[in-house]
Amino acid sequence: MKLKSLLTLSIILVFVSMNAFAQQSGEIVFSKSMINPSSPEGLTDRFQSGDRIYSVAFLEKSILEILGKESAKNVPVEVFIYDLKPPLYDYQQPSEMQLETGTLWVSGDALQKNHLPVDIVPGTHQLTAYGSEELAYKKYGPKFYGPIKFAERISQLEAGEHTIIVRLKCQYKVVSEGRFVISGDDYTVYKKVSDELNTFAANVKTKAAVMPKSARSDKKLEKEMIAAFKSSQTYRDRVKGDVVRVVIVDPDWMMRRNQLTGIILHRYIRAAIAVKNSDGTCTVWQNVTFQQDYVSNKFQQTRFDGIGDPYKIPCESVNK
Repeated sequence: MKLKSLLTLSIILVFVSMNAFAQQSGEIVFSKSMINPSSPEGLTDRFQSGDRIYSVAFLEKSILEILGKESAKNVPVEVFIYDLKPPLYDYQQPSEMQLETGTLWVSGDALQKNHLPVDIVPGTHQLTAYGSEELAYKKYGPKFYGPIKFAERISQLEAGEHTIIVRLKCQYKVVSEGRFVISGDDYTVYKKVSDELNTFAANVKTKAAVMPKSARSDKKLEKEMIAAFKSSQTYRDRVKGDVVRVVIVDPDWMMRRNQLTGIILHRYIRAAIAVKNSDGTCTVWQNVTFQQDYVSNKFQQTRFDGIGDPYKIPCESVNK
């Protein structure tokens, strides 16, 4: 009899556990502190302006299973944030106004889990969005996507109460969704939070930065590159610092020919150039392109042709 009771209790517990999980599948839950997906505590759907906002999205299955491609290494998951607007008239339905969107790049073990932490407005002392190898937002211009943009956009909300919808998409399909209510007379506090997060993310990225790998060793060409680079208007206007190191990133010159005649016009090659700035910091300028025109059956002097986006690097890492 005792054994039968224990067996019945076990079956009930398993059923309850499975049912609870099923209720969470496809749902995003929220909290004012970081959430442990295995044991969520302190969950809430109501916030005041200035609160930190964390969330975890529970998925029906892992991202790899959703994708249907076990070999995937880096998968984009789109995070959409909407402000639910009340209808103007009784016969209308509430409408969703998109506030912001960001692509969360998921890799590593996170691809095999059926939950995903999604920071909305985290604190710099507790976050998953920046500095993680498995969860990453890219940078565009001076700012990173993700919580930095989310916080900046929320800072522009009008005073009052807002219902915010958070929706995750993978392969254009909604995989998880949730909503919370936020109230306040002044949301501009989140602008400062956005700036603090951006500074934090930039510092994290700088600490991990390294020089690109060299694809070609050619001291003579490197000297020509430095001379051409420093004589360019781009260097005088944008770069200005002292050239510390040149790394040629292409193994050989690439030819450009006339599309109709096939005649060689010029050849080009790219490099990364590390520069020490006047404030003591170091910057790597990517995809610095150099060109040699082809005239009278020979290549002419090396000249600067263009430059890519820069990134910060610890000065001690430049020569590693």
